[in-house]
Amino acid sequence: MRKNNNFYALILAGGSGSRFWPASKETLPKQFIDLTGSGKTLIQETFIRINKIIKTENIIISTNNKYKNLVLNQIPGIKSKNLICEPLKRNTAPSILYASLKINRINKKSKVIVLPSDHYIKKLNEFYKNVEHAFSVSKSDQLVTFGVNTKFPSTNYGYIKVKNTRESFQKALRFTEKPSKKLAERFFKSNKYFWNCGIFVWSTETILNAFNIFEPDLIKTFKSNLENFDSSEEIYFFQNIFPKIKGLSIDYSILEKAQNTYVIKSNFEWSDLGTWESLFESLSKKNLKKNISIGFEDKYLNSSSGNIMFSDEKKLIILDSLEDHIIVNNNEMLVVIPRSKIGSIEKLKKILIKKFGNSLK
Repeated sequence: MRKNNNFYALILAGGSGSRFWPASKETLPKQFIDLTGSGKTLIQETFIRINKIIKTENIIISTNNKYKNLVLNQIPGIKSKNLICEPLKRNTAPSILYASLKINRINKKSKVIVLPSDHYIKKLNEFYKNVEHAFSVSKSDQLVTFGVNTKFPSTNYGYIKVKNTRESFQKALRFTEKPSKKLAERFFKSNKYFWNCGIFVWSTETILNAFNIFEPDLIKTFKSNLENFDSSEEIYFFQNIFPKIKGLSIDYSILEKAQNTYVIKSNFEWSDLGTWESLFESLSKKNLKKNISIGFEDKYLNSSSGNIMFSDEKKLIILDSLEDHIIVNNNEMLVVIPRSKIGSIEKLKKILIKKFGNSLK
């Protein structure tokens, strides 16, 4: 796929990655960490991946203002004018609207691929084929999302209902966010649901038309208060107008309501790396005993299996007869938790912050 002047990318990089605590913290979220052992952080992997087909000057990164320097340090090829730095979280719809208005002002013929910064994608040849397909059909005023074949009845992913999952391109019938276990099992057995991987392609004209129809007050707020980008007006907007905007997801505000939402069946390997468990499942094919080591090489594992170990310090880690645990080591703490109880990590985090202070956030 050749680089087209009309093709743009929006990388969403404002999340806090709280479920990867304590490796990921408020001051250093998961997208800025090497969580896969590749030697690159998740946002670096995302940028490099999309930069193969989108020009550097056509890549926009939306993040929180407090992560601006992290982005600039980790993506040295990006310029400040290509960053959208929000003062606080307002979910995906305002971020996408803002970027779409800005890109459309630059290029009326623009088409955009929207990508989370912290996803795990393999089989890149298939990924590029799917993206090329999405760009080619988006000229028909279609909002295109990517659907991934379900592998198990996950309650952590969103789902897209379609006529059947064998079709490579079809209309989206319904969106469901993080269903109950019972509902997820029903979806998994039906062969009528994809996982919603949160990757989208559309022309800026099409998505702005959708905002005009379904979120007229929101787009009016943006247009009436922001005529000049990269200016003092933009600074004023983020300081005084943006905090008053309600948080909305693009799925809820636009895609669930629009009649022109379509799904491309994705043939690449994908995980949103939302939890330690999903990270383990994505990387566990690497060795027979399924012990995953990230961030260090020196280890001694005797009769141990099913463990995922993360360390940002160079030290020897020794495990003897330990199975199915998560071990996270940094300069502040060592955490050892059974994989079966990783869902309690948020509760543990709150207890420790209350006991030892906000520095553990």
